[in-house]
Amino acid sequence: MFDVIIDYVFMFFVFSAIGWAIECTYRSLGERRIINSGFLYGPMCPIYGTGCLVFDIILVPLSEPIEKRLIIVLLLGMLLADIVEYVTSYIMEKLFNARWWDYSNNFLNLHGRICFKHTCYWAIFAFVYVYLIAPMYRFALGFISQEVRVIAVFVILAIFTVDLIFTVKAAADINKLMKKLSALKVSVMEKAEQFKDTAESTYEELRSGTEKLTEWKNDINRQYYDIVAKYEELASKGPKSRLMSIYSTMRKAADDSIREIESKWNDIKAFFIDSDDEMM
Repeated sequence: MFDVIIDYVFMFFVFSAIGWAIECTYRSLGERRIINSGFLYGPMCPIYGTGCLVFDIILVPLSEPIEKRLIIVLLLGMLLADIVEYVTSYIMEKLFNARWWDYSNNFLNLHGRICFKHTCYWAIFAFVYVYLIAPMYRFALGFISQEVRVIAVFVILAIFTVDLIFTVKAAADINKLMKKLSALKVSVMEKAEQFKDTAESTYEELRSGTEKLTEWKNDINRQYYDIVAKYEELASKGPKSRLMSIYSTMRKAADDSIREIESKWNDIKAFFIDSDDEMM
């Protein structure tokens, strides 16, 4: 039983690394710059390791004879891969309050987490993995002794754990910022609508020199510039900048929130300026 667990963990690490290499190469060629596209700092994309592990445990035993089982492998492969991708996206979103990929604009998507195009890709990959990659992997595995596998698993597991801790901490910091952005956005939007709906009464409050409104203006001003400064720092330097740069959906969500806040905040500032000019 111990050897079986070691072999599965070893497989997870191997295909996580292979998946990372393929994705980094694909994205680097597409953007013409070197990109570490994994969630972790190290050379691993756990979602690929998880997918291959699921395929190996469920699909491989059902794959023979190929003439009778091919359709089952293709259909079940699509289903299993979609489940892995959907669940991973859901968990990441709930943990970090950010979308790590978004297929909302793709044909036949489900909540932007999976889509028809990638489902078809998974069918192709299921076939390639079951009938080509898995046999080659097992052949190559025969040249690696069990003792070496055990040592490799524990060494990589230790490094993987440290990497995961630092990456989760960085993502959690980004999550806090995203929540602050969201809260500020709601506050600014609500106050902007309040000004719009009650412009006359607000003007009278300004004329009478109400301190409450002035305090609110100063507080929102402080919050806004503090959050913008922190966002720009995360997006431009430090260990968290990598996560902000490689996951375009998360970066776009933050940028959109900043732009919406800026727009409404400028409207509010214009309201104060116009009102102050009228009072002079």
